[in-house]
Amino acid sequence: MSFERLHKRIFYIINVVLLTILVSACAMTAPVQEMSNARQSIKAAKDANAENLAANVLSEARQRLSSAMRELDAGEYERARRLAIEAKHLALKARQIATSHKAD
Repeated sequence: MSFERLHKRIFYIINVVLLTILVSACAMTAPVQEMSNARQSIKAAKDANAENLAANVLSEARQRLSSAMRELDAGEYERARRLAIEAKHLALKARQIATSHKAD
């Protein structure tokens, strides 16, 4: 095996190892920002009167956030991240519904 080919192979292996570490690190960090985003979105929906105008959607957002908190406490960061993102999207939907009702 030539030196150049060995060098390329070592470089490839190092890159694969670094990429694996990076992906693992992302999966192992707590979804702090996602949880915060979900909470803020739920508050914004509540401030837009979604409790009255989009109660079911806002309730579902709160349930997802609650589930995310349980998963976070259990160390299931990827599940918590996914649920927090879902909670944020539902809260945004509830806010949009509430604001569109106000415009009517």
